[in-house]
Amino acid sequence: MKKYLPAVIIVLSLVMVMAPFASSASPVTLPAAPSTLPSITYNYNGTNESITGSDWISFFSSVIDNTHYVKYSFNTSTQYLIVYDLSYTGMNPYGLQFIQALSGIGTPTLKNMTLAFNDTKGETSQVKGYTDIQALNAGAYPGFSFSKPAVKPISREYLDVGIIVAIIAGMVALYYVFNRKK
Repeated sequence: MKKYLPAVIIVLSLVMVMAPFASSASPVTLPAAPSTLPSITYNYNGTNESITGSDWISFFSSVIDNTHYVKYSFNTSTQYLIVYDLSYTGMNPYGLQFIQALSGIGTPTLKNMTLAFNDTKGETSQVKGYTDIQALNAGAYPGFSFSKPAVKPISREYLDVGIIVAIIAGMVALYYVFNRKK
């Protein structure tokens, strides 16, 4: 048993380091966008303004699909869920933040929608531990708490723990290699 102890220690340490990255949760199936997007009405200076489906399409193709603004390339069939709820009839929490920012800026022109997008970048998203722009750049939908980043950065804590475990496992393995009785 003693001769297998270093290998057992290394395997167990690797399992412990990789365990947080494994997930048993099944992903939520996202519905595809309807053929036409509903208009969203908001109030600007006492006037009701309406964001039409074509306004949204212009915004998404010019801002969300532009790597200058968002680094992740979303699936075009579900990217409208960035602002809409799962039924595509109302707004999710991020969409409401966006509309609130736009209602303080002006009419739904591409320029004003881009300004509203920039205003919401630093807001806390529904994705735990991410701001809106961080969630978007990681491939998560910032308005849904169930959305998980597609691109997960290694957190500093996991990196530090992995380094410490690797050092300890290496020390134990070297101890047994160099202290064997001949």
